[in-house]
Amino acid sequence: MISHCLLNVNAKVEGLAVERACAKKLIQYLIENDYGMIQLPCAEMDMCGINRWGQVKSQLDHPNYRRRCRELMQPVVCQIEDYISNGYQIEAVIGVDGSPTCGVNRTCIGEWRGEIGEQYHTMEKAASGRMSPEAGVMMEVLREMLRDSNISIPFYAIDEESLDYFPINK
Repeated sequence: MISHCLLNVNAKVEGLAVERACAKKLIQYLIENDYGMIQLPCAEMDMCGINRWGQVKSQLDHPNYRRRCRELMQPVVCQIEDYISNGYQIEAVIGVDGSPTCGVNRTCIGEWRGEIGEQYHTMEKAASGRMSPEAGVMMEVLREMLRDSNISIPFYAIDEESLDYFPINK
């Protein structure tokens, strides 16, 4: 299972894509090693659209966003249950560290809120952005859903800042 934007960087907030089209090195590795891929839905695109601003976890961590993540992930979890009941092994969930939605080991937090403009101290609020050692909202929801279904799948993360791709050992 792979975060949506790793297969389609066009889903990212404008300016955040570090590669064109997809995470080529990762996708090539998965293809060359005979892994099937299930593209996870993009909750940020679903809730905020393509013209959204970058956000931090606290902006998305509210009941309706969590509910929508659960709705989006329900068909995926059902698909995983079906694969497992038919003898398939799901090797990994691959997220994107730094994402407020798909971060696995770290996510972006900060005091971003309110109106944009000098009189609203926008730059000071933006400067509060930092990484925190916690998962993004959708990855937290997915972990809960898998745990509720008694499914254990390791979660890995891509760190696009360093282009450090995780190793999956076959």
